[in-house]
Amino acid sequence: MRSLVLFNRVSLPAARASTVCGPSLALPSPLTRTRTATIFAYGQTSSGKTFTMSGDRNAPGMISLAISDIFERIEKTVELEFTVKVSYLEIYNEVVNDLLNPENTNLKIHEHLTRGVHVGGLTETHATSPVDIESIVSRGEANRHSGGTNMNEHSSRSHTILRILIQSQRKGDKRSGIRVSCLNLVDLAGSERAAHTGAEGKRLKEGGSINKSLLALATVIGKLSEKGNDRGHIPFRNSKITRILQPSLGGNARTLIICTVTPSSGFVDETISTLQFASRAKSIRNKPVVNEIVPNDTLIKQYREEINLLRTQLNQVYRIQFRKQPLNE
Repeated sequence: MRSLVLFNRVSLPAARASTVCGPSLALPSPLTRTRTATIFAYGQTSSGKTFTMSGDRNAPGMISLAISDIFERIEKTVELEFTVKVSYLEIYNEVVNDLLNPENTNLKIHEHLTRGVHVGGLTETHATSPVDIESIVSRGEANRHSGGTNMNEHSSRSHTILRILIQSQRKGDKRSGIRVSCLNLVDLAGSERAAHTGAEGKRLKEGGSINKSLLALATVIGKLSEKGNDRGHIPFRNSKITRILQPSLGGNARTLIICTVTPSSGFVDETISTLQFASRAKSIRNKPVVNEIVPNDTLIKQYREEINLLRTQLNQVYRIQFRKQPLNE
């Protein structure tokens, strides 16, 4: 049975990450009008996801390209001052670990009124240049879980999220609001079949956990792609990866999904499944908004103005009622 699927762009195996987006697709950046952006690669094991995201010295990946893009925009935006913070986590067997502090394990996911969904207790490191972030990434990669299978000598055994938080404020104006921007760079472990990978024992358990979380992601994408009121409950909480990426998948973000497939005829089913995932994801429509934190002194000023306004309105009501009230004889 043949089916037609349409995508924004299709790249050949030899294509570099710098050409994947193409001239018609701008790289998602939290420094544009969209204040939250996410980039992630999805596909079966050994299909090129990690290389697409990380690249090497000769062919920079999406992470390096996005970091360079951020600091180029910062240098050009002279009217603002910026603070950049970086965190790096992995989800291994459904446990969230801090890659910048190996002793910081089994972290909890919280939801805050202003911060939204976030991981509590995660290490945040300041960065002032692309070199700083690349050093942070290298430090985190050394702590990531990986291992060999029959399909990949260096197979990723966990999902990772590199989070770059950017705060900006007008120079010399401490009363102005602080805009908070965020870029999530996600490297998903690939789906796999034990018959192909030869996984046993520990590797088999890892593969089962990876597949379960990817199934949860596919289910969420499927629900979000449904039109109208037919969606019903969207199970973001069924997996740590879908819970953490909830704002990116169905809320306040601009998201770029890169789906990788292998040209091998032995993995046709996996390729079709990946293409169907991409097709459903393409139909999702997010609604990005500007995140802004107002300084305390500005808030106090606004509250005082609101209180004065309410007092004036209240006095007017009292005067009207006093005029209407009949005199006691």
